[in-house]
Amino acid sequence: MKRYPQRTWEFLSQGRRRWLTTLIAIPAAALGILLQHELSLSQPIWLEVLTLGIFVLLFAWISAGFWTALVGFLVLLRGRAGAASFAPEHTRQLPRPEARVAIIMPIYNEDAARTIAGLQACYRSLQRIGKLEHFDFFLLSDSRNPQSWVTEELAWASLCEELNAFGRIHYRRRPINNHAKSGNVADFCRRWGQHYEYMVVLDADSVMTGDTLYSLLEIMEGNPQVGILQTQPIAVNRSTLYARIQQFSQRLYGPLFSAGLRFWQLGDGHFIGHNAMIRIAPFTEHCALPILPGRAPLGGQFLSHDFVEAALMARAGWEVWFLPELGGSWEESPPTLIDDLKRDRRWALGNLQHLRLLAADGLRSAHRFLFINGAMSFLAAPLWGIFLILGAISGLLFWEDGGSSSPESLFHYGMDNPLPIWLFLVTLTFLLGPKLLAVLWVHWSRQAKYYGGTIALLLGVFLESIVAIILAPVRMVFHSLFVIQTLAGRGVKWGAQVRADQETPWSVAVRNFGLLSAVGLLFLFGAQSVLGFWHFAWLIPIFLGLALSVPIAVFSSRSSWGLWARRHRLFLIPEEIQVPRELRELSPEYVDFLPQLQGDAFVATVVDPRFNAVHAALQRDRSGLWGVTAALCNKALTLGPSELNQRERNILLSDRQAMLTLHRAVWSQHEPEKLAAWGLL
Repeated sequence: MKRYPQRTWEFLSQGRRRWLTTLIAIPAAALGILLQHELSLSQPIWLEVLTLGIFVLLFAWISAGFWTALVGFLVLLRGRAGAASFAPEHTRQLPRPEARVAIIMPIYNEDAARTIAGLQACYRSLQRIGKLEHFDFFLLSDSRNPQSWVTEELAWASLCEELNAFGRIHYRRRPINNHAKSGNVADFCRRWGQHYEYMVVLDADSVMTGDTLYSLLEIMEGNPQVGILQTQPIAVNRSTLYARIQQFSQRLYGPLFSAGLRFWQLGDGHFIGHNAMIRIAPFTEHCALPILPGRAPLGGQFLSHDFVEAALMARAGWEVWFLPELGGSWEESPPTLIDDLKRDRRWALGNLQHLRLLAADGLRSAHRFLFINGAMSFLAAPLWGIFLILGAISGLLFWEDGGSSSPESLFHYGMDNPLPIWLFLVTLTFLLGPKLLAVLWVHWSRQAKYYGGTIALLLGVFLESIVAIILAPVRMVFHSLFVIQTLAGRGVKWGAQVRADQETPWSVAVRNFGLLSAVGLLFLFGAQSVLGFWHFAWLIPIFLGLALSVPIAVFSSRSSWGLWARRHRLFLIPEEIQVPRELRELSPEYVDFLPQLQGDAFVATVVDPRFNAVHAALQRDRSGLWGVTAALCNKALTLGPSELNQRERNILLSDRQAMLTLHRAVWSQHEPEKLAAWGLL
């Protein structure tokens, strides 16, 4: 597709990014020069070069986040989110009658009740504003578990019946789930994409309001050059203490970073893979994911596809905009530290794969920066670890050269040479500055009441910062391990994610964090005599976090602790003070119409006439497998369903004639033992 001529925002974005580069480079270079002067007086050249290089790289990465938050703060103070006159939200247009949007939800062995509740909330929200005629819904399953598969189908049929939405809400399960979620979306585009101009991709835990969905459509209609419009999903609805802290920090600090990202990116925005509207034709034409050369895991299929798709869309000349101010977009976060780290393991591999695209032809600089920044989210961990080791070596060399490890000598050393303390304070300012700016913004905009009040807000920020400091070394160790595993050739696959609240047992916490706790305790009780007071005191927060990793993992996973914090107005977010109707409709009572499958879903689908009819209607006759399905039907009828493994059940479930035959045969049985095997006695 022909690239659009250079637009006004492109000239502006180039200037803004030059400023960002300058703001990142100058402080990092200045502090690097000061540190170099200090190191050159007492350290060997190899130690000086390594320490200096890692410090400058890490400080530049921290600096990028600080300046983004600061710019976001200034933008919000001006009462705008970077929305100049050329921004797409200023050019809305009433949708044409023929404008069609497919809202698709790819799922994989998910909780059907939560999935259906989210779809229903979106559907009813569009229905309430009278804009449903432009939208169709698709539940796109990759589930391999027969229990999940059958439950999804019955839940879909019940939802369509409840909403009178047959023909408006569709369900399909792919027989072969190649390329995971990206393959599922690509399969939809090939099969149904020609019938729709736009699609909105939802995760299984996503919810969006009808107003937001219709606004996205209006903006797309008024801006034919836009390929992707990405909203900012807000994390909600969790009860565990860990998830509530994550919700609080994202909701409080997120607006500053979002406004700052919007300011720097403009029409070269990012895409996070869900809660976004996409123009299907250019997406299908230009965003097919390449296969990376070389062996897995860094070669082969992309594990994380969204940043790549945004980069490919922009390379083809289409704009990608981030609209954080739009609102009405939600998701749910991992409930425990372990679940969060499992997700990070997959992201680590995906983001490291992105580095292989840095030299690709035609990519825009903004997306190359996103690739680097995403990879640095995980590469920073081993770099911090190396920096700490180098610092310990530096300290040992200093004291061997005549320094003293006593507190008194530390005081006099700091008074005589305050540079290390200043470096520490500047770094701390860049790390914690965004938190202070977020509190100032909430106070300025008079939103503190939506976080439980000023006292609760400040206490929440303090406690969240303490937890973040304690967990930082744990994340550093695990992220370093993820990078090492990836470079060593150990891959990982996307699996079903934990959506509901759950607690971490002590045995699981010890299995995952026991070694870290042992190392932390060993250091705390035995390292002072080796390192001396100065470096022992310096490293206490790190090893204290490791020592506490097991109890932190256990206690932070408890919903009782999270609910206690909520009752005491700690870690509240605005969506809990004024609950949107769409979030209220996620409650179990709003999906009480769903069938309650008791026991084996395969057996229920064979035996129950309604279940059997719904399932069979969604399958096709697989004549090429009649020999196999006939043998499996005979096995099921002779030996009972309990003798069928998952693969055999999936084969039978995927054949319409086999399921109809089994249903008739089971109801024709007369032997009590065989009837009992199917739950009929």
